[in-house]
Amino acid sequence: MIKAFHQAVGIDSAQGLDDKIAAFLEAGIFYVKNPNVIPDLLTPEVRRKLDQPDTIDVSFSNGGLTASGGHPAPLHGYLASIGVFPGLGPADMENRAYFVVDDEAALEAKWPAILAGKPGFIKTFLLFSEEFEKRRETPGVHKGLDPKMLPAIVARAHAAGLRVSTHIDTAADFRHAVHAGVDEVNHLPQPDPRFSPDLSAYVIDAATARPAASRGIVVVTTASTTERLSGNGLPPDWLPAMRANQRANFRTLREAGVAIAVGSDGISGERVFATARDEVRFIAAHGLADNLSILRMWSQEAPRTIFPKRRVGGLGAGYEASFLVLACDPLEDVACLERIAMRVKQGLVLPPMSGPVILKRG
Repeated sequence: MIKAFHQAVGIDSAQGLDDKIAAFLEAGIFYVKNPNVIPDLLTPEVRRKLDQPDTIDVSFSNGGLTASGGHPAPLHGYLASIGVFPGLGPADMENRAYFVVDDEAALEAKWPAILAGKPGFIKTFLLFSEEFEKRRETPGVHKGLDPKMLPAIVARAHAAGLRVSTHIDTAADFRHAVHAGVDEVNHLPQPDPRFSPDLSAYVIDAATARPAASRGIVVVTTASTTERLSGNGLPPDWLPAMRANQRANFRTLREAGVAIAVGSDGISGERVFATARDEVRFIAAHGLADNLSILRMWSQEAPRTIFPKRRVGGLGAGYEASFLVLACDPLEDVACLERIAMRVKQGLVLPPMSGPVILKRG
């Protein structure tokens, strides 16, 4: 079996870069997408080690667009406070790790700086957008952009030749993203009782999935994020309902014909460095998708949404010669995705690698 696999997030600075590259390559991941990064940390040293036949290719969005006090501002403030971003503190995060665009005037004023960073795409954030007005002035709650701002951002981005990826938490966020015409949705709705105990808030409806499919919007899974980042913080009786919700959302998207890509949502500062292989294990273990769907999501849809202008994610005339040779058939056993006999990237046969590369912090 010959395939190549891909990943979202993980490369953000020189810190641990060689080890991260090794972890990705060992997992068979050649293409990586980081939908929120601080450009200052992408030094010439970092860029020289990327986009080479014997390393990984990475697409960066730079700082994402959010509202005052919105995600990821609190997260980046915390990460900066514990030293995750070398040489930068919490006060350095705005206009680097994120841009605050509360209205059209702010978007107009900040757009030149956003483009000056030469992002590969634009990242935006919607969190509980159905309650945006209620949450706008409330500190410490999950929130993102005013959903009314998203169409204007998409229009500017598309005029600049840039795709738009949108972080979502709820089904309402998904609807707003689809109606605004974004190109990619980051995350399935993320059921989490700490933020909303009502599972109906996380159910994608077919009436929204169908236009998402017709417009070519790609949904990036990250189904494992809630459990991975919560540790033991989720009530045991919540998990079966949450996973049933996730299975239903997968089914709704597939039946509508929506393109689904695998992504891990691994972030800086996590104790264990997560890759898309961890996400695939989660999807398979909980029956969220069958083996063929998993293979397509990881080896075809993921690379195509990371590098939509390149001929990747397929084997045929004109495609880049990047693929994996597996020791057995993953359609029979999904564990075969981890039994890599050979890695070939852009025609270069990479050296054999033995054993998983597991990176831990602290």
